[in-house]
Amino acid sequence: MMKTTLHSLTKHIVLITVVLIGGLLLLSACGEPLRERTIEITATEMRFDPDRVEAQTGEQIFIRLRNRGQVAHSFTIELPAGDRTVSADPGVDAILTFRAPAPGEYRFYCRIPGHEAQQGVLVVLP
Repeated sequence: MMKTTLHSLTKHIVLITVVLIGGLLLLSACGEPLRERTIEITATEMRFDPDRVEAQTGEQIFIRLRNRGQVAHSFTIELPAGDRTVSADPGVDAILTFRAPAPGEYRFYCRIPGHEAQQGVLVVLP
């Protein structure tokens, strides 16, 4: 009888230990809460305002492209994982979201033909 109780107790202790360790690993994987940043960029004829913006590595970025020009504009950013693009007709706002990559400077520009001068830079800080 003592052997059965000891065996059962040992199994429960092992199970509790596994659950606690799994919970701790799950919590540590979550890390800090996700930081978010909304950046408004206004597009007019051949310019972005502002044309230089900053973010922190790992932030969830929401670019709000506000087209206040007379023609369609786009916003393309060159990221290590690939270019991301959003477009907006005159008077329309559009949202582009992505996670800020490693520290560095990342070019953004308008892809509309003839708008090559319309560009800027996202500076990602550590």
